[in-house]
Amino acid sequence: MRLTTSVSFWIGQLLVAAFITTATAAPPPLPAPKMTFLDNGEVKIGMDLSLGGAVTYISSKTHPANIINSADLGRQIQMSHYSGPWPFEVGDRKPRKEWAGLGWNPIQTGDCFNNPSKVLEHRNDGRELYIKCIPMQWPLSNVPGDCVFETWTTLNGPVIQMRYRCTNHREDTKNYGPCPQELPAVYTISKLSRLMSYTGEKPFTGDALTHVTNNWRSGWPWTRFLGTERWAALVNDKNWGLGVFKEDGGEFHGGVYGDGRSDDPKDGSTSYVAPIHRENFDHNITYEHRTTFVVGTLEEIRSRCNAMASRTLPAWHFDRDRQHWTLRNGTDAGFPLNKEWRIKVGTAKPHLERDTQFWRAEAAPTLVLKLAHAGEIPAIRVFWRRLDDANFDDKKSAILPLNPDAKSHSYQLKLADSPEYRGLITALAIETVDQPPSGTELILQSIELQRPGK
Repeated sequence: MRLTTSVSFWIGQLLVAAFITTATAAPPPLPAPKMTFLDNGEVKIGMDLSLGGAVTYISSKTHPANIINSADLGRQIQMSHYSGPWPFEVGDRKPRKEWAGLGWNPIQTGDCFNNPSKVLEHRNDGRELYIKCIPMQWPLSNVPGDCVFETWTTLNGPVIQMRYRCTNHREDTKNYGPCPQELPAVYTISKLSRLMSYTGEKPFTGDALTHVTNNWRSGWPWTRFLGTERWAALVNDKNWGLGVFKEDGGEFHGGVYGDGRSDDPKDGSTSYVAPIHRENFDHNITYEHRTTFVVGTLEEIRSRCNAMASRTLPAWHFDRDRQHWTLRNGTDAGFPLNKEWRIKVGTAKPHLERDTQFWRAEAAPTLVLKLAHAGEIPAIRVFWRRLDDANFDDKKSAILPLNPDAKSHSYQLKLADSPEYRGLITALAIETVDQPPSGTELILQSIELQRPGK
């Protein structure tokens, strides 16, 4: 059975939770494996071309056994994306009842009825492994995804670098609002049962790590957490395992499912982790991202991930896409952007949010926004969240008056003027202060954090 972290979606501010699958009749048999491997002597990774090219095998020279769980087609290491509607139906084909809450959910390996995804193209020159496939809609029987998945994989010592692309061609052009995306879903053997990360206020200082726990028997089996060094790892009792690093991320979902602690890749118990971004997943989007995996001891994983992590302050330029910002209570022209992000106001104040990117307040006292507006927008409010905050609130916000001429200007907002702007900052949001007239547009070119003295 598949166990997914992304069984919740924000519709406005309503969190819709899904559930764990129930036992069903025996599915049809799977095709024989058709493996393709990369092996540099330190780490070996294998993709099954009979299952959409999903990762079904990882081992290392010191641990030669496979650590990837493949108990069903919803495990493996695989791409998995989400959007509406809920439920997602195609003609007279309806989703399996226990998965109806997932909505539109193409995944790389196959569907919950054991129909595998189809590989369209693959190349392996011994240095890079490329795979292109048509995924399957997980909740439905034998319904191909209305998109194409691609992966590029290279090795560097014990480090696995993967680049991903989803190209959508949906006929349904509706924007269903931001949904969490698994980037990717990672399922390992349950022997790697200790989910470890750094979740504290002092990243990159050698501060104590956190053992993240979960209650797999609850309706929501996984734990959501912020890894403030941008990595998480599944390791065994000897602190060896697989690390997952997301340079532009930090939110993870994960845990262990079942009481077993097995090294069998086909065992029903499993360990899981996924880096998460929330995205407005457009009908025609070309969505690309990178994720890095490290095989080794916990100390080695942390050291390598921290060496890869940039220390630059966040800067978002809306030349082509939303830069992982999301939009609620408004509309835009969709993907791709054309050198600016034009947000059209509806019947409620638009809410723009960039979730889960970390910086210390004292390192970035000023926010610089290049923007314009069409129509009457006297001011916007910028919110921030600290590590211990569950939500945005007015106490942690600052108002930025806008020039009435509506032309493009570069504005500086002194966040440090607020006594509430301190510690580790984890997210930003922007709203108009008042409700503008319907059809008014807020036009963003860039948002950048600025160091002291700039």
